[in-house]
Amino acid sequence: MRPVKQDRLFSPEGIGNGNCLAACMASLLEIPLWMVPPFDQMFGRRDWYGRQDEWLERMFQLEFCREDGHPVDKLPEFYIAVGRSSRGVLHAVIYSSGALVHDPHPSNEGIISVESVEWLEPIKKA
Repeated sequence: MRPVKQDRLFSPEGIGNGNCLAACMASLLEIPLWMVPPFDQMFGRRDWYGRQDEWLERMFQLEFCREDGHPVDKLPEFYIAVGRSSRGVLHAVIYSSGALVHDPHPSNEGIISVESVEWLEPIKKA
């Protein structure tokens, strides 16, 4: 995992989304942020997952696994944790073994609690 900071911040008055999830993906994939397509800007607040999954499969032969809660014992070394920030919005950060290791937001405050987790796994060939 190589930490990458986000370069777009969420604003309730703005017309776009922040790109914390893209920064987390770049961090896990160890690629520059510009290489992650701006899925978060393509549709509404959470409608980009299908295109994101297709990109991960085609480019990296990886899939995003998602689960509500925080089942630390079944997660890989580094994973994305999603929850409310102190700013009151959903935010994505990188956790390891149940603890914050990277916040892509400039505040570095992390999240108040983990609502769900996402991680990358190689696609299993049939």
